[in-house]
Amino acid sequence: MFHSETAEALQYKSDFVQGGEVWRLVTAHFVHLDWVHLLLNLGGLWLVWLIVGSSFSNDQWLLLIVLMGCAITFGLWLWAPEVSWYVGLSGLLYGMLATGLVRQARRMKSLSVLLLVTILIKTAIDGLYVPLSVTTLTNHQIVVEAHVLGIAAGMIFSVVYRLVCPEKGR
Repeated sequence: MFHSETAEALQYKSDFVQGGEVWRLVTAHFVHLDWVHLLLNLGGLWLVWLIVGSSFSNDQWLLLIVLMGCAITFGLWLWAPEVSWYVGLSGLLYGMLATGLVRQARRMKSLSVLLLVTILIKTAIDGLYVPLSVTTLTNHQIVVEAHVLGIAAGMIFSVVYRLVCPEKGR
């Protein structure tokens, strides 16, 4: 979905609440700037799925993706008013990875704990300094706030899932 009118209608915009355009809470994550942006996100999705895809059922993932998408874009609106627009899957990818790793870490998988700590450190460095990423491939600014919000949402949803479904969380 690179067509400017389609992207314009679906991307996150900071004034979505005033316009009543609540669909942007979810659709922004499925619109991309160009083919490179899309391919990078699809590659990330493939890696995330390999690492944590089995942590939840497909139905649970679908629900988590919708909830995290809403949490990320609402979080951008609430805590990052300087971000006027956003597109892409990367915030969701960070959220999915965090959710799955927290779930796996609860099962005492040391590699999951190491990956979770690594992604937390990487995101902290991105937020404090310069994004450690592939910005030279895209020529577009990375919205690190979406990554941070994705991780936060993922970790919160993991804890909530554990509380709501304690027998399934073991």
